[in-house]
Amino acid sequence: MTLLNIIQTLQQVIVNSLFVRILLYLYGGLFQIEKLWRSSIFHRYLEKAAQGASRGLVGRYFSSDPLERLQRQRSSSFVVALGATLTKPVRSLRLKFIDLLEEISRGSIVATIVRHLACPEGWQLGGLARAGLAFLVGLTVALALLGAMTFFKAFVFAGTLLLFYLWRNSLVTVQAIWDKSVPAKVTDFFVPSALQKDEPLHSVDVDDNYRVAPPLEGFSAYVMYGLLLLFGAVIGFLWVRFNSPYVLVLPLILLSLQLLFFRPILGLWALALYGPIDWFLRQQVNMFGIPTWWDEALLLLMVGAIVAHWLSQRDFQWKHHPTFYALTAFIAIMLFMFLIDYTYPRIQVPIDGLRVIVQHMLWFYLAVQLLRHTKEALTLLVGFTLATTLIALHGVYQYITGAPMPSTWVDQAEVGIRTRAYSIIGSPNVLGGLLVLSTPIALALAYRGTPAQRLFYLGCAAVMGLCMVVTFSRGAWLGLALGIILFGAIYDRRLIAAFLIGAILLPIALPSVADRVSYLLSPDYMNKSAQGGRIDRWNMALDKVQEKPLTGIGLGQFGGAAADHNKNLLGHRTIYTDNYYLKTAAETGLIGLVSFIALMIAVMRMAFGVAIHAPPRLKALATGIACGLTGVVFHNAVENVFEVPMMVILFWLFVALVWKFREPDSGVTKGA
Repeated sequence: MTLLNIIQTLQQVIVNSLFVRILLYLYGGLFQIEKLWRSSIFHRYLEKAAQGASRGLVGRYFSSDPLERLQRQRSSSFVVALGATLTKPVRSLRLKFIDLLEEISRGSIVATIVRHLACPEGWQLGGLARAGLAFLVGLTVALALLGAMTFFKAFVFAGTLLLFYLWRNSLVTVQAIWDKSVPAKVTDFFVPSALQKDEPLHSVDVDDNYRVAPPLEGFSAYVMYGLLLLFGAVIGFLWVRFNSPYVLVLPLILLSLQLLFFRPILGLWALALYGPIDWFLRQQVNMFGIPTWWDEALLLLMVGAIVAHWLSQRDFQWKHHPTFYALTAFIAIMLFMFLIDYTYPRIQVPIDGLRVIVQHMLWFYLAVQLLRHTKEALTLLVGFTLATTLIALHGVYQYITGAPMPSTWVDQAEVGIRTRAYSIIGSPNVLGGLLVLSTPIALALAYRGTPAQRLFYLGCAAVMGLCMVVTFSRGAWLGLALGIILFGAIYDRRLIAAFLIGAILLPIALPSVADRVSYLLSPDYMNKSAQGGRIDRWNMALDKVQEKPLTGIGLGQFGGAAADHNKNLLGHRTIYTDNYYLKTAAETGLIGLVSFIALMIAVMRMAFGVAIHAPPRLKALATGIACGLTGVVFHNAVENVFEVPMMVILFWLFVALVWKFREPDSGVTKGA
């Protein structure tokens, strides 16, 4: 029997199997259920309610087109006009600097090398092989001279040198290798085809003149290979000096820094995968304090990359976003609160308080500038969804295996809860916040693509939902419930019915969920919460508001990470408030609270406006992001979500990202 016959036989067995027949029967039954749903009174009531809400004052406010709003603001704003006038000399100086730079770099060896390094996707395999030969020769000679060359090292180096020698004349580029690779094909599968246009999403958009990197020829090539030879010798010396092969990671680190500098969009991938990267660094790279400052170093590197591109690219243009003004105004108000505060015991207290609030918001400005095309936003969303699915799977595994947890995570009266999922995040409430953001996005991805892609992302959403349940984070439950209901109201009313059915059946299937909710409503919980729980913390925050209702008691002095870090310097008790709005009110008064609420309203208005006016192929995805952001905004009312760097960074990353689905000229292909 040939292989083709075997495949055909297996296909017939699968198609005729009982399991497939049951699935087809259930699939057909769904259509019958949908007919009943569309003819039901509840469906008609939902349609009328949704239509009435969209015509109401609130509905019109949140569904207005943010693109039209932004264009009106930019054409009529006095501040924008004043800024353009004040920066005109700067723009003129920039162009003169670029002219000078081009004149100096004409014929320069350094400029030739930089232009070559600035196009990594155009590097040819032959050039990489020759660079590898130079580096390995330097490394081998250094180890041999220092007497550290062993037979095993010599064998490995000889094999690698032979491989590089065989590749030394290859003209194929890195981009061509990637386009034909298995990872690229897998990437295409994960991105729903209905979201794509003509160009594969894994392709990098660069100038046609640089599809092949500017070649290194003559003296510039000798200089480059000489530097690599010297670098290999230095690595060999460090290997022997510290007696550790881990110094070989140094070239990879330098290569990563180079790629981040010349292709700063890669920095946004570090944000989308923040959870896994931060976990890996804390578990495996606990040296030089890297886990505590890697995101800050990345922020500075991205700022430097954008400034360098602005100073070297004549056609560089700053991008605009509807939330620019609201966020900038909020940051200005926080700076004002910092300047007028004089009650701090040491200056580090308000500095820490301001940094915790503002620092991670700055990623929004960078993300707006770094995101160039819709395809980049789509691949970031897919990568984030896949990573969060794996995190959720691990959380479900923890619950099944009964992973240990601190006894303080559940009340002694809640005997039915064996454990709470926390995965690699470390906290069930923070994991719940991550799932509030990600689940609507995974659900949105299930509305586009092939049947296999839809089923896959529906499975991702189901895994996230299951993990959300076993976090037993009631605040996250409410945030996700709001997000799903809003998604259904805007995009697919059937989700509301499915959610209500699931909410009814879930406590029956998992009694511990019912116990968790019923205990929340019990007098015993209210008494304990008032004596040291959330209610007590909220009362403490309200007491601080009453002390200074307008300006608060000062940044970094109550209710959050900064206050906890400096608690020995403070003359009063401080504890996490489990309510970011009350924490903001306690530290910055009604001025800070109103400005923060106004900022959140501006974010939701922009996001839902994009969801309403996005192209049909992107409408579900824009709606999913808007609903996830809204769920996080609500979750902040019962948890200090914005005290967690990962959550603040992801929140503002997606605020920047959703705009790509409405921004003009942001299609997948040029000129789209």
